[in-house]
Amino acid sequence: MKKIVSFLMFSFLVLISVKGLAQSSKEKVNTLAKQMFVDMNNRDYEAVLAMTHPKVFEFASKEQIKTALKIVFEGNSEYSVEISNSIPDFEVSEIFTGDNNLECGFVVYDLGMKMTFHNQKFDEATKNMMITTMKAKEMDVTFTSDNSMNISMKNKITAILKEEATNNEWVMVNYDPYSPLFGKILSPKVLEEVKAYKEKLLFNK
Repeated sequence: MKKIVSFLMFSFLVLISVKGLAQSSKEKVNTLAKQMFVDMNNRDYEAVLAMTHPKVFEFASKEQIKTALKIVFEGNSEYSVEISNSIPDFEVSEIFTGDNNLECGFVVYDLGMKMTFHNQKFDEATKNMMITTMKAKEMDVTFTSDNSMNISMKNKITAILKEEATNNEWVMVNYDPYSPLFGKILSPKVLEEVKAYKEKLLFNK
């Protein structure tokens, strides 16, 4: 079970750690967010890798990330994964600024997937344990059978930013408060702002 949760957390970090062409307005950030979903829906792994935030490659090679993407979208011998090809409804926050030419906004959306295990079934005790464990990671799980489950994540956040550290190019990074990688990729200013934005979403929920 721990392996499953770890895989999911890494996968969602990889899925949305991408960069795009330099842009300077909220409308263009909105366009960049749409393009992110389109690229994922097209299953164009090379295009995704070409857009990946360069700091991600400090923690995993391009080939490792490509393999992870294929598993997320195509599954493997152990399990299959189904993710909707539609572009989810999303909202873009106001853009904030900071030192070192920082400009940043947040995209918030819901993300869902279905996971089916080919060689494994879960009893009720294991199901309940998985539901509790994944709930703590902000993933709501509903088992549809002894070997398949739907996973829903509400108010996922992607930070879209540019600053001197990114050569003033817009980049995207999925916010994951449970991953130590997120704190190594973004500046303290962005971490502070995204945490406050997340708390605001929870308060308004």
